[in-house]
Amino acid sequence: MEFRFDHVGFLTPEVDYSFGVYRALGCRLTERTYRRGSHDVAYGGAGTDVLLEFQGPPLLPESEEYLARQPWSIERVALVCDDVEAAHARLMEAGVASAWAPEPFVIDGVTLAIAAGVWSPEGLMIDLVEHRDVAVPRPARGPREDLALHHVCFVTSDLVRAEAFWVEQFGLVKTYDFTAPLEGGGTQGLVMLSDPFFDAAGHEFSLEIISGAFDTIDGPVFERRGSCYDHVCFTTGDVAGTWQRAVDRGVEPLSEPAYYPEHDTTIAWLYDADGTHIELMDPVPADLMVDAHRSGRCANGWVDDWNREPVVLPRRGDTALQVRRHGDR
Repeated sequence: MEFRFDHVGFLTPEVDYSFGVYRALGCRLTERTYRRGSHDVAYGGAGTDVLLEFQGPPLLPESEEYLARQPWSIERVALVCDDVEAAHARLMEAGVASAWAPEPFVIDGVTLAIAAGVWSPEGLMIDLVEHRDVAVPRPARGPREDLALHHVCFVTSDLVRAEAFWVEQFGLVKTYDFTAPLEGGGTQGLVMLSDPFFDAAGHEFSLEIISGAFDTIDGPVFERRGSCYDHVCFTTGDVAGTWQRAVDRGVEPLSEPAYYPEHDTTIAWLYDADGTHIELMDPVPADLMVDAHRSGRCANGWVDDWNREPVVLPRRGDTALQVRRHGDR
């Protein structure tokens, strides 16, 4: 059975305000549903068919459990498959921990999806989704210079274990390997994993795993939260301009644009409304990861001083967005 990245799920106390940061960045809202006392959800994205999902209260029990351990942030990564019940059963046989058993998502008597949840070895939530009687609107890929969601990242203490779990249980393929041994054992660096449907024309999305040695961006997050989904990344042909326009619209800056020769890319950082990190970087060459995916030979560029140390701007927590809600004048 094959799995495909479907969406990245955030928990937030205020859906419109939280997604407002991503709209200011250039993302498009694709779906907004609200039923008092039932659910409050928004979907959107940019440049790929993988969506960003924002859920507000009331929350499901597993989400309440998450918030008892973690702040409002990225809670889950969702993978779509053809048969959730069979996928969940196979994962249980393999010893993967269940977050919840398969159950239908029903609106007005119509089953729109079947969903189940499992835990990674680090305790990260993974959704399994089977779409039924529903057409899911998704962003399309434009020119490579346009804003596009590129990856979601998690930080962990054991990169080898984490990579093996996603490859063995979900069939992901390693397309980028920027790692080296640590003195005393272990591995430092990062890897990128893509699903079998990876496609530069519309499904150019990866899971990044960072471990072993952290910079001034990821390090404080790992110190506070341990293993967790750490950030989302967008590519754009105008990193500095995209960053500045977002800041001018009220998005909080995390780190100013800077060029990193070890990756031959410009990178900048922002905070979203709940403090989750947003990375901006230059577009990856169109064939780099596609060739790695097809050939099984990773793009690899380890350098000893890979661990960049960008200057971090402390979060103020006062994102000055002006959010216009339906019915406002």
